Amino acid sequence: MADLPVPGSIAPPPNVKMHKLWTEQQIAELECKVKRLEADAEEIIRARLKRIEAEVIGTKRKIAALMKRGDELEKFGLEDVIDINGQVIKRLGHNKEE
Repeated sequence: MADLPVPGSIAPPPNVKMHKLWTEQQIAELECKVKRLEADAEEIIRARLKRIEAEVIGTKRKIAALMKRGDELEKFGLEDVIDINGQVIKRLGHNKEE
């Protein structure tokens, strides 16, 4: 804020040392920004990517379980009434003679 003129005050023009300090400040800010961006990238690679990989594995396992359930349902006729509790499938009220 020292570079903003205030009415009634003296604002000497910046010298070389001031310009050098401002330049060093800008360099330091950009270096910190680079470090933050690198940390963000590492977080994406190490944490978020692993979470996505785990979610993919979990979803594939759910698909496999549903496919297995679908295969187990194939052994019943379309008119059968069944009770599905988790992975257990049984016939209820089946009156046909086998």
